[in-house]
Amino acid sequence: MNKKKFKKSGIAIDFGATKISSTRIIKGEFKNTKTEVTSIYKNNKKYISQIENIIQNQIQSNSKKIGIAITGRVDNEGNWYAVNKKNLGSFKIPLKKILKKKFNVETTIMNDATAACFGESIYGKGNKFKRVGYITVSTGIGVGITIEKKPFVSDSGLAGHLGFLTSTLGKMKCGSGRIGTFESIASGIAMSKIAHQRGYKNKTAKEIFDNYFQKKKWAKEIVSLSARSVSELCANLKAIYDVDVIIIGGSIGMAKGYIQLVKKNLNKEPKLFQVKIVKSSLGIKAAKMGVLI
Repeated sequence: MNKKKFKKSGIAIDFGATKISSTRIIKGEFKNTKTEVTSIYKNNKKYISQIENIIQNQIQSNSKKIGIAITGRVDNEGNWYAVNKKNLGSFKIPLKKILKKKFNVETTIMNDATAACFGESIYGKGNKFKRVGYITVSTGIGVGITIEKKPFVSDSGLAGHLGFLTSTLGKMKCGSGRIGTFESIASGIAMSKIAHQRGYKNKTAKEIFDNYFQKKKWAKEIVSLSARSVSELCANLKAIYDVDVIIIGGSIGMAKGYIQLVKKNLNKEPKLFQVKIVKSSLGIKAAKMGVLI
């Protein structure tokens, strides 16, 4: 199957736990990309105002579609909820209804990992496969699934949040309230927390990787633990969905050498639960492309 060429137009926003990126896309060309830091608000109205302002700065008179790939849970009515309450707080926001009313433009709201998986399954490395898994390893852990080019979602929007499954390697509590989740071991936040517990305070995931490349033992242990956890998650995806391929994205997932560590650990799993793993070909564009399909 040949890859489709991306020719969509619209305003695409990738709203992550650390940063928000918006782009005006015209017939597949990315223009006027802007990035800002994600803030945590106690007042839900501030999230709404922030998103509205981002759209206002991108939208044009001929804009016909708005797509938002967003961290957290999105139900079938376009309501947005936080799952990891430590990242964004606790809320329910009828985001699709609010934006459609304000801008009178077709609006799609989708979980960011699901959108990235959708983009990869149509335009990227998942194009040749029927069942595609996508894992983003970044500030948190996000998982998306597409089956025969359709996103696997549920009415409540909870389906696919497999970063909150528990790992055999986990002991810490994560922002979802669960103990020992993949997110509590493999994510950027978890890596920093583990480093702190071991006496290496205030280290970002980037700094941990810098020390990993310098062959510091403590950093190697933390990065290796993250990769082992993600390999276990890959085996779970294979067991649950029988995926043909898993695409790894996110700032940590795409870091030099990380995917090789995941593959090395996955090869230790029983053959039945091993699966093809590839690095994202669309990178940071995947979610924006997916949400405009």
